[in-house]
Amino acid sequence: MATREDDSGPVRGVERIVRAAIEVIAERGFRGAATSEIARRAGVAEGTIFRHFKTKQLLLDHILEPFVERVLAPIAFRDLHRLIDTDYPDFADFLREFARNRLAVAREHVPALRIFLQEVPLSPELRTMVFRHIGRHVVPELLAVIRKYQARGQIRSDPPETVLRLLMSALGGYIITRLAILPDYPWDDDREIELTIGAMTRGLRPD
Repeated sequence: MATREDDSGPVRGVERIVRAAIEVIAERGFRGAATSEIARRAGVAEGTIFRHFKTKQLLLDHILEPFVERVLAPIAFRDLHRLIDTDYPDFADFLREFARNRLAVAREHVPALRIFLQEVPLSPELRTMVFRHIGRHVVPELLAVIRKYQARGQIRSDPPETVLRLLMSALGGYIITRLAILPDYPWDDDREIELTIGAMTRGLRPD
């Protein structure tokens, strides 16, 4: 791990290395992050990295939580409270704005989205950190939105957690396909969002 000597040069050097590592990983992924590129951006010799972090894996372990906290969490929370706090008259209206916003935010941060998709299935530590910094704040608020529209009779009285899973699968599936799997396909985003929302609202309509 990093050697904290005092508040002089070595500590600032470690901070530069960590910031540079986050930048490179956000662009290239954990496995594609070369220590030579991290050193270049940090303005240090590559050997300096290995004086503070004995291996590349130790460096990656050290910056894992800062990456979630400084990169992924701000992306996830951007505009989210405004969407949740707005009282849309219809559930479809909420879904429409939510889908458009999440697609727009994800489009601005495709490298981070790809890293998330690549690394989350392989890293229990990353999954734990994502839940701690993002999931445990977002999930209860989204469940409250679902319960609100259930109380208004606009959604089936299925468990809210099940409804949320269905919504995230449908909306997240389109965003991932659109930006990470088939980004060059000539998608009509407005049409696809409307078709997706139509399928979800029909399926969740009370009997």
